[in-house]
Amino acid sequence: MTRKLAKVLIIDDDPDSCETTSTYLEKSGHATRCVPNGHEALAALSAELPDAIILDIRMPVMDGVELLEVLKSYLRWSTVPVALFTAYAEDPRLKRATEIGVSRVFHKSKTKLSELLAWVEANATRPHPGADEPPAHDFKL
Repeated sequence: MTRKLAKVLIIDDDPDSCETTSTYLEKSGHATRCVPNGHEALAALSAELPDAIILDIRMPVMDGVELLEVLKSYLRWSTVPVALFTAYAEDPRLKRATEIGVSRVFHKSKTKLSELLAWVEANATRPHPGADEPPAHDFKL
């Protein structure tokens, strides 16, 4: 059986974390793109629909929960699996993110990158309704 290689959008303002995660996923054959905040993520999503999103919760400009609310409001993006990858295990926004529809929360200090890879490989194979729709350019920031 051939394994599907995923396109993964990593949204994290910590360049070291983004680079480490990206390198690990790419060594497993997945394509990655890193962006440092929600605004740049929206531009990246408008250009190309990823198979999975790895999202930090605390970022400048637009935090992870604000971005997640935008993602879940558009059919094109609403079913792309999203995992939070955060350093803040006690952040009160984690509950809201779970309510909105984040599929998994990973804590940077407790998670092995192999667990994140397993999540990508298990979740990035799902088809996305609305994937054939033209990119949404009318989102409000």
